[in-house]
Amino acid sequence: MSDLQILLIITGAFIIAGVVVYNWMQERKLRNKVTNDFIVPQKDVLTEDFYIDTDAYVEKELAEVADKVRAHEKNKLTDAIEKEGRFDKLRSTEPSLNMAEQAVATNDFSAEADADTETVKVKAINSEHTINSANQAQASASEHASLVSADYLPASIDNQKASFNVAPNIITAISQEDLQNQQPQLPPNLHPQIDLTAVLYANKKISTSALNTLASALEDIKQVMMTHALDADDKWHVVTEATPENLYKQVACSIQLADRGGPINRHLLNKFQFAVENMGSEMNAHVEWQGSGDAMQRAQELDQFCIEVDQLISVHLVQGENPIHGTKFRGMAEASGMTLNEDGKFYCYASSNDAPLFSVMDSNNQAFTADGLRSNVLKSVTFQLEIPKVSSCEQVFNQMILMAQKMANSLNASLVDDNQKPLGDLQIEKIRQQLRVIHATMVARGIMPGSPSSMRLFN
Repeated sequence: MSDLQILLIITGAFIIAGVVVYNWMQERKLRNKVTNDFIVPQKDVLTEDFYIDTDAYVEKELAEVADKVRAHEKNKLTDAIEKEGRFDKLRSTEPSLNMAEQAVATNDFSAEADADTETVKVKAINSEHTINSANQAQASASEHASLVSADYLPASIDNQKASFNVAPNIITAISQEDLQNQQPQLPPNLHPQIDLTAVLYANKKISTSALNTLASALEDIKQVMMTHALDADDKWHVVTEATPENLYKQVACSIQLADRGGPINRHLLNKFQFAVENMGSEMNAHVEWQGSGDAMQRAQELDQFCIEVDQLISVHLVQGENPIHGTKFRGMAEASGMTLNEDGKFYCYASSNDAPLFSVMDSNNQAFTADGLRSNVLKSVTFQLEIPKVSSCEQVFNQMILMAQKMANSLNASLVDDNQKPLGDLQIEKIRQQLRVIHATMVARGIMPGSPSSMRLFN
């Protein structure tokens, strides 16, 4: 056998061995991947009890909201300080000047101090806000009695404090009253999470007729736009065509960002913003938009929140061996305090002035009537609870379940869920857990269940 043949045989053996090793490695890699993808879970969520630590969930959500609010207030405070051109200095442990003397001292910052006393020359802070007399200084002292904590100063300002050459017995204070004056109080029926609001500050009083004249030109958005006006007694009024003539010092124009139909249309939102800016121009008023971030993004986030919490709890009462007679069912419903409304549903009210807690209807969506209940039998009825519309959804759910169970026992009927499966204690407890989570989510968002804002959002 020649050397060439031996070389070819050895080369072929190496190639075959390499292919075998490569295939073995690929097979092993694939086997490990399949094994990791199909690991058998240690718990079966379908057979084990369902439990959610709602207390921990609420603490987590509220902690996140608190951090966001704290950061938001910090940003607002920083903006206010930069606008006024004033910086706060830490309170001295033994101040030698009272607040009236400090206010007078700030008026004299521009003068050069006597060399014998070795005081420091400091530039006057915002001459428009200085005080020209001792009486004015005393009044300013009472307004500026509350100092802003140094914890709210941003890092950039905090690092620069050491470079300011200011006498230690002089304190420039920014009162909480000044900050509140910079943050307008919105009408009580508006919500910063739900509405996009613009506040108009005019140089002169605005009349009701002027507002109606401008609003009449906004036919496309007049139905969804709300206009509030602040009178001389600092009371907000909803301005409509029927509002009596009056003079106002501020106007708030708002539009709801989302509802059950989805977020507001971008075209409509842009039209509203342009109309408000035009209104401010016509009134020679300054327009200040409330809230931060893109309005359309806020609307989409609000819509996503609505999808998460807008849940409907349905419990069905189905006939057993004997049919459910309409007359007997109506008698039991009215004995339980329910009222048959014109829409053909029974409603349970906490009081005559409140919104309904839950409703009972025919499972086939047939309206209940007095004549129909007198002559017909019912195959099944449905108890429904809209979670965002009640202030204490768990308590109302317990009341609804108790009423449904009593009716089921009296009518020899069965209580089932949407899948026609018997509704036992375990399933009821799982629903309670879900109700607590939804309630906590709404509270963390700042939209209280059952509040007027929630009723308007989920109407």
